[in-house]
Amino acid sequence: MNSRAYAKRFLPGFESRLLVRRIVNLPRDVFESVTGRRDPLIPPHGLWFVGGEGDYKAVNEEYMRYFVDFAGLQAHHRVLDVGCGIGVMAARLTKFLNAEGSYAGFDIVRVGVDWAQRNIGSRFPNFSFVHADLFNKHYNPKGKLLPGIFRFPYQDGTFDFAFLKSVFTHLLQDSVPQYLREVRRVLKPPGCCLATAFILNEESTKLIAEGRSSIALVHELDGCRVADPMFPESIVGIPEALFKKWCAEAGLSVRLPIHYGSWCGRKDGLSYQDILILAPSA
Repeated sequence: MNSRAYAKRFLPGFESRLLVRRIVNLPRDVFESVTGRRDPLIPPHGLWFVGGEGDYKAVNEEYMRYFVDFAGLQAHHRVLDVGCGIGVMAARLTKFLNAEGSYAGFDIVRVGVDWAQRNIGSRFPNFSFVHADLFNKHYNPKGKLLPGIFRFPYQDGTFDFAFLKSVFTHLLQDSVPQYLREVRRVLKPPGCCLATAFILNEESTKLIAEGRSSIALVHELDGCRVADPMFPESIVGIPEALFKKWCAEAGLSVRLPIHYGSWCGRKDGLSYQDILILAPSA
């Protein structure tokens, strides 16, 4: 069990853990604010409830390459960010999208959405952020909406490109098919979607069994696997055949090749998580 898993047991409430982080980082955040050392589009250290703060710049550039090279993202496109968090990827996209393009993001953590709207949306009128009060035992245990029936707050065929960066890694079996259906609904053909996941196939399950994976996805749950049965949404792995089946049922096809990641101990992984490009079926 890693330190994050222990922290969840000691402080099971997400808000309490975030409060501790904000208190610990308060001196640093005040200093950087007063001295002007913090990028105004990047949240203070105390608000980073998502991982990757130390290398976010490199990760942003990495994913911008994938958006352009794998998904054909262009500066005038309308972009949807499902699970936008605190707007870190949005901050990078402000330097890419032009006045004809637009960005819309939603997330289940209100504090992140509010910060992004105040600090990014207020500066860029073609960028908007919306809170979705979805239930998630890990991030939003008081959420009133069920992800398995949630309808994205956008009209049909609105977007040229959508991305779900580390979203399917936190959704359970009853939610993934609905999210895929909604992605298909809001995409305007020939638009496409980039999604990351922990895909379970013969290779990754073998590496997990051999103890080479950085994530112990060993607990079976409704056809998928989780690392922590007490907080199952923390990390979820989805069988490849099941994910492809859900995509097909949603009217999406998985473009080959799948760009498998290194999370499971794979030596030639492109990134850390597996990357899939989804497109409306013909």
